[in-house]
Amino acid sequence: MASKLSAHGYISSNDSKLFYETEGNADGPAILFIHGLGGTTNAFQPLIPELQGYNIVRFDWSGHGRSSTPATTSIDSYVGDCLAVMEELKLKKVNVVGHSLGGLIALHLAAEAPDQVKSLVLFGPVSPPPEAGQQALGGRAKAVRENGMVGIADTVVGNAFAPESYQSKRGEVALAREMLTRQDPEGYALACEALAKSQAASWDRVKASVVVVSGNEDKVSTVAAGETTTKNLGSNAKQTVLESVGHWHMLEATQKSIEIIKNAFS
Repeated sequence: MASKLSAHGYISSNDSKLFYETEGNADGPAILFIHGLGGTTNAFQPLIPELQGYNIVRFDWSGHGRSSTPATTSIDSYVGDCLAVMEELKLKKVNVVGHSLGGLIALHLAAEAPDQVKSLVLFGPVSPPPEAGQQALGGRAKAVRENGMVGIADTVVGNAFAPESYQSKRGEVALAREMLTRQDPEGYALACEALAKSQAASWDRVKASVVVVSGNEDKVSTVAAGETTTKNLGSNAKQTVLESVGHWHMLEATQKSIEIIKNAFS
């Protein structure tokens, strides 16, 4: 099936306007997609044509993509963006797919609204960083404010893909670079700082079933980090490891990512 939007527009959340788009089967199970740092709704585009039986909802969170940039952001404010979209579109008992920082946001969403989140698929969910990571994120925020997104794009993209993917999946690499270079530097910087200040979700409040997806060559969210997240979530969580995959699971292993989502949300 082809991808074809059924609706798109803007939703108010705090002092931001959030861009959203929907497609698929409006009467099917709802999937809310939450992109990662430097991503947009298009991060999930390769998956969408084969998920048309679901009620597909994607949005750009505050400061990213086509959404406006507020004065401040935090993990809590990004969760608020998710809740605003869910309320506006009347989503109940949603399945959630989160990538990278979107995975951390998804866990906080599931902890804050356990009765509204049915299940989670988390591609390379990041964790609150240690002090060295906090300093690195602060440095990255400073760099993009001073020099824009182009100055960091190739380093960030090169580190995120597995070496084999970086060489063989040039269209996917270009998509990741395009998303990153199109970001508002201030919105991206705010997200770096929000991650630096983040805390783990309240594990015992997450009632949803969870699949943690790790790439065995992911340097951003390692297999070991995925194991720790899975253990913290308890018996409702399991981990799946993808071979020869870095941090862009959906772009590097599209068909496997689709199968994981379908199996988790069946």
